Amino acid sequence: MNESLRAAGRQTRRACLSILAAALAGAGAMAHAAGFPESPITIVVPFPPGGPTDTTARLVGKTLSKQLGQPVVVENRAGAGGTVGSTYVARAKPDGYTLLWASTSSLGVAPGLYKNLAYSPVNSFEHVGLVGRSPILLVVRSSLNIDTLQALTAYSANNRVSYGSAGNGSINHLTGEWLKEVSGANLMHVPYKGGAPALADMLGGQIEMTLETITVVRPYLETGRAKVLATGGATRSPDMPQVPTVKEIYGNDFESYSWTGLVAPAGTPAAVVSKLNNALRTAQDDPELLAQMKAGGQDVIKTSPAEFKKFVTADTQRWSALIQRTKTTLD
Repeated sequence: MNESLRAAGRQTRRACLSILAAALAGAGAMAHAAGFPESPITIVVPFPPGGPTDTTARLVGKTLSKQLGQPVVVENRAGAGGTVGSTYVARAKPDGYTLLWASTSSLGVAPGLYKNLAYSPVNSFEHVGLVGRSPILLVVRSSLNIDTLQALTAYSANNRVSYGSAGNGSINHLTGEWLKEVSGANLMHVPYKGGAPALADMLGGQIEMTLETITVVRPYLETGRAKVLATGGATRSPDMPQVPTVKEIYGNDFESYSWTGLVAPAGTPAAVVSKLNNALRTAQDDPELLAQMKAGGQDVIKTSPAEFKKFVTADTQRWSALIQRTKTTLD
């Protein structure tokens, strides 16, 4: 009997200690969130410096700094389609001081391409918020004398139609493969080491088509050297209302965007994530940021953490399914 009482006492003490530990942990998290941030925040951009992605990340960091009252530093950790920097952040301390500049390639596409990916786009991160997105455009050189996607599809039945991408497994490549699937067009993929040489060869006549965002092709659209046949957007772009979407032409679920957002390591306190989300949403109203993103053809989109997580989940599933159907690899 005494032994039973002693055992019951030990269980009670353990239960009390567990409750106390949980309470202390919760209090600690609340205190951390209340004082957050107390030091500089780092945004890891998993791509080289100097590109449009890096430029936007730095401007977002600048506007976030105004909201949070601490410096926001951008650190580039490039490699393997954005997976090097993403892995680094997934393994970082979950305190809100290390964030990832997430993108289509690192969170949407990578899980379908890399068999041993060290992170999950859904479970390895807390999703702070979407920053913006830009539809992928289907672009041909004007001298091809083709004005519609339907005409290009018909032309491809008896003529060579090759399209260039930034490399195997890139968003440009996958969009081209998806286009082949929904349209029945006879398209040949030509991988390049980046989007710029692909665009140069399209303009020079070595290939017929490329798939890019408006930022890259705008100068050639304005001079009349290239034209957009369709967009990968869910709806027509306000900047190009005359250009149809692939979705409306073929009546399917075709949507292809280049997007960016902010995520933190899994386990970052919810109150910290909420504070970061509020700061981001306020930063997205900054006139300088809005002007730059509009100039780059990006739609600024505000989301809650839950909405952004849902967005990432759907995007990952979409691209992983396409990669599996088309048997796309990095080789």
